[in-house]
Amino acid sequence: MDDDDRPTAADLALREFTMADYEAVDGLWRRAGLWMRPSDKADRVALKLTRDPDLFLVALAGHRIVGVTMGGWDGRRAYVYHLAVEPEWQRRGVASRLMDELEERFRAKGALKAKLQIVQGNDASAAFFGARGYRLESDCLPWGRELVPGGAPDDFVGAPLDRERC
Repeated sequence: MDDDDRPTAADLALREFTMADYEAVDGLWRRAGLWMRPSDKADRVALKLTRDPDLFLVALAGHRIVGVTMGGWDGRRAYVYHLAVEPEWQRRGVASRLMDELEERFRAKGALKAKLQIVQGNDASAAFFGARGYRLESDCLPWGRELVPGGAPDDFVGAPLDRERC
């Protein structure tokens, strides 16, 4: 099969994530190189689903999950928490298709703006989101505070980063 015969994002089905998808999605996140935090563990993801399950989407090739995005809405701003695509499916429109649907759902809730954070050095994500019209907001610096022990990303999987800053 040459590149022209490969399935594309248009061939995929999108649906909302369920906890039955957790192991597949967790594996996808790791294969795609996402920075996994304590809030990405199954019990925390289940808690997130009580808030806005319609903003957590998977892309399916047949029965296989090949892409995922997790968004949130706080009633004022929309947030993109995760976007990941299986490495062999990257650059085939999967991320764009997921983000098109997520942004449409944000607009339907009344969101005027969407925000996200990109880990320093993730040039591919910066290029992707920049091409979609997202801009670095250098007038605001992200601040955070660990509210419970273990709430910081001490179980980081991937390239070493200054975890105290992110």
